[in-house]
Amino acid sequence: MIYQIGNRLKVAGHSDVGCVRTLNEDNFKIDEELGLLIVADGMGGHDAGEVASAQVIEVIQDFLRNQSPSPPGREESESTLTLNLSAYDDDEPTLDDGLDATMDDLPNPMLAMVTASIHHANSKVNAVNRRKGYPDGMGMGATVVGMWLPEYSEDPVVFHVGDSRLYMCRKGKLLQLTQDHSMYQQWVNFGGTGTPPAQNILLQAMGPSSKVTPDVRFQHLDKGDLVMICSDGLTGMVPDAMIEQTLRKTNANNLNETCQQLIELAKQRGGKDNITVIVGLMV
Repeated sequence: MIYQIGNRLKVAGHSDVGCVRTLNEDNFKIDEELGLLIVADGMGGHDAGEVASAQVIEVIQDFLRNQSPSPPGREESESTLTLNLSAYDDDEPTLDDGLDATMDDLPNPMLAMVTASIHHANSKVNAVNRRKGYPDGMGMGATVVGMWLPEYSEDPVVFHVGDSRLYMCRKGKLLQLTQDHSMYQQWVNFGGTGTPPAQNILLQAMGPSSKVTPDVRFQHLDKGDLVMICSDGLTGMVPDAMIEQTLRKTNANNLNETCQQLIELAKQRGGKDNITVIVGLMV
């Protein structure tokens, strides 16, 4: 199925258990009305990673749906954005700042909302872990990556926690727009000297710890740009050059086929993890 986000973005998405795992802990959502594309990769196996990934998506989606500001042009008595969290009560507060803040106090209300939604989702999953008796840093969890393009915004917001990724392919050139929150990426950033750590050791994820520091920013996209959002079940198996080659053949009519081809490439190369891919084309 091909989804339509407003009149600007055509999207398809698929998920596969892979060749080794018996349970698919990945989840994804394409919300046409909200303009949200999101992938969450569950972690924990018997600790219910598939539950964590589903909950992260559900909470972020619900938060953004209920907290979205009015489109520009609507007359307001005050230029105030209120992030009302009263309907999202947790065991502990989910956000320390950004509540009842004026527009002048916020870098941008959309960025503030996405950040708040991620903190809220993290607190929800972490609360379940605490109730089950897990110490800080343990229990079920998930990575999350996504893009939010409401109708009133010129540019989408991209966001992530963990090592699921978002890419852009512009004029046939693939560019990774997110940077993994992993020990390996940190090692690369600091010069890559000495023995490299394992690539699957995450510095942060949704749920195991009470706090996360998401990367949230705007990303300009032009007509003809492709975006790809995926779990590491794809990028851990398929090199960027092969992904780029596949995306170069993508158009508005074969988005489903592109997703399936990328998943099949990962499976042909071992399919050691669950594989989830969303591909969108700016039209």
